[in-house]
Order: sequence, then C-alpha cells, then structure tokens
Amino acid sequence: MKDLTDGKLDEALKYAESIKDDSLQKCLDRLKHYEETYKDGGDNIETEITTDFAPYSFYFVRFRQNTPGFISNGGIIFHGKHDNGGDGSSPTFSVNLTPTNGWAIHT
Repeated sequence: MKDLTDGKLDEALKYAESIKDDSLQKCLDRLKHYEETYKDGGDNIETEITTDFAPYSFYFVRFRQNTPGFISNGGIIFHGKHDNGGDGSSPTFSVNLTPTNGWAIHT
C-alpha cells in the first residue's frame, strides 16, 4: 500500500487513536488484506491512498501491477456529527444506510 497523503494519513491515525476509534485502522487492514489475498493468486495488487476533500477522509485506487490495469477506487470516509453520520450532506457528501460514527469504505 502506498501512502501518498503527505502525512495526512498519520494525522488521521493519531486522531483516531485519541478518540479511541479503530475503524480507520480496520479499513486500512481490509485494503491490505485484499492486496495480500490476490498476491497469492499471482496478481500483484497495489493500493494508492491520497487525500480527499472531506476532513480526515481519503481516496484510494487499486492497480494490477503484473498485467497493468485499474481495478477499483473509492474512499475511506470519516463520518460523525459533522455529516450527520453520512446522510449525504456536506462536507463528505457520502451516504450510509445506517448513521455511522468513524471511518467507512465507500466504493
């Protein structure tokens, strides 16, 4: 996994730790697990993480390395009071079926 966030991911991980929320780490673990799972099948998958416009949120894209190609993309979005748990409002503009506090992967 490539962190292209210029330190923003580390800041978010520290913030998550300060509020005792492990959902960001779980999202990162899920993305890493995907890379490891398909590596065993002969694919070399790389995930690049960049910043997103929403606070403490990130954009990711997955690429196949050995037969170059785009696989998928999405966001690791931070939800809470600031976006009513993910009701589609500002600043995340992301929707959850159930209000959420913490980070969630959106594809």
